[in-house]
Amino acid sequence: MTQKPENFEDPIRSILASGGKSARTGWVSRGKPILKWAIVGIVALFLALTIRRAYSDIQSQNEHLDFSAMDWRWLCLGVLVYAIGMLPAAIAWLQTLKAFGQSVPSLIGLHAFFIGHLGKYVPGKAMVIVLRVGKLYPLGVEIKPTIVSIFVETLTSLCAGAILGSVFLMTQSPPTWMLWSAMACIPASLVLLLPHTFRAVLAVLAKSKIGRMPRSVSNAFTWPMMIRTTGWMALGVMLHGTAGWLVLCGIHPSPSLWTLHAWMACVSAVSLGAVVGFASMLPGGAVVKELVITWLLTSLVPQPIALVAAIAFRIANLIAEFLMIGVLTVWKSDRIQGRTAT
Repeated sequence: MTQKPENFEDPIRSILASGGKSARTGWVSRGKPILKWAIVGIVALFLALTIRRAYSDIQSQNEHLDFSAMDWRWLCLGVLVYAIGMLPAAIAWLQTLKAFGQSVPSLIGLHAFFIGHLGKYVPGKAMVIVLRVGKLYPLGVEIKPTIVSIFVETLTSLCAGAILGSVFLMTQSPPTWMLWSAMACIPASLVLLLPHTFRAVLAVLAKSKIGRMPRSVSNAFTWPMMIRTTGWMALGVMLHGTAGWLVLCGIHPSPSLWTLHAWMACVSAVSLGAVVGFASMLPGGAVVKELVITWLLTSLVPQPIALVAAIAFRIANLIAEFLMIGVLTVWKSDRIQGRTAT
């Protein structure tokens, strides 16, 4: 196993501390298990609240639901497609880490990626960083490049979603103000995806408490890297939109939904909902994401059905995330046991 660099700081202290003096080694050793369990407890709490809110919302819409009329095959397929749709972002993130000069075994990297996803349900965005860095730190992966890689993954995903969502929205005959907003969103997102933009951000960070990044990080921002990363994110966005479309078809089976127009509307709703939900800074984009999806889907189905589909899509997201974490956990455990037996 790769050894930790000598000058490595503890990842939890590096992220949560704000430049104060380091705690004594003995205190840190005793406090680490407590802190780790506290993090697990916080994530579990907010995840439970998210599930409870989704269940409550579904219960409140019972009068608009006809479970016997639902096509559960499409709902299950939607969960599967959403789970597959998370892989492009995971691959892009691992490739970014590699471009930054960080060596991460694929299986462990994927596990860290999906575990980190649970952090989005905690207020603020720092928990995603804490969970992923905490998983990769024992392998000797540097903290600063890991944090930048998460920033790259998040921003490229949002920009790809904003571009695709805006382009597809233009085919839906939206209100004039929404059309102009979409048109303005595309060039703004393209500017954010330029390698020069990321280098400029690194230059600003170098003058802050975070400090200068390793040269390998700055040198990694090239056109091929940004095109490749954005391409992976665009693929993930389309798969997630397809998952949303399948969920809607399962909730409200209707021949009118089996059209290219309906698919594009769902991709636009899901991608723009994710962008606005992230911008809201609420845990997992709670409520805001569902409102945007509901609003944009009303061009296809009645509003109560659109709301139920939006809530069902969030539940599908949770199931898909747990499914991927479970599969990777079992797979990783089997690999470790196999090596031990050998």
